[in-house]
Amino acid sequence: MTSVELRARPGLRLGGGRWLVPPWVAPALLLCAVVLIPWTALLFLTLPPHYAASHWRLAWGGFDVGLGIALATTGLTVARRSPFAEVTGTITGTLLCCDAWFDVLTSRGVSDIAQAAASAVLVELPLAALCFWMARNLAHAVEVARPFLQAAGFTVSNNRLVPPVSGSATAAPR
Repeated sequence: MTSVELRARPGLRLGGGRWLVPPWVAPALLLCAVVLIPWTALLFLTLPPHYAASHWRLAWGGFDVGLGIALATTGLTVARRSPFAEVTGTITGTLLCCDAWFDVLTSRGVSDIAQAAASAVLVELPLAALCFWMARNLAHAVEVARPFLQAAGFTVSNNRLVPPVSGSATAAPR
């Protein structure tokens, strides 16, 4: 068994309740990343050039570019069933919480605060919760699988899972 064979094939198959991350998550995160592109362009074009902070447009636009990259990366790692989805999910969830926090706290006026709060409660924080749930679920799966892999003779070398040498583990039935 090679290291390539240890990773599940990419796909969005239904798992009948046996998947670690629901199959709709990857397309949903990728859609969020795509929707963030015009939103970021709108920010670059419409935010006031001065807002009691230097480089205001660049700060918000740049943050949203980073958030879009994080959403897309998480979507891709989930779609590929990569073990890195745990890390990218945590990063994306953290960025979404930061975005919600600063959107609400830097808003001026009742309507802007209401819009930012609605966006935080309805979009950013639920997506962050989903990302944190995925990361926790993936981390838990690794911890549950670890003793079984060790008992089967798997080891870790140079940060890679190494299958047992043939002959040292029980041969598969023919």
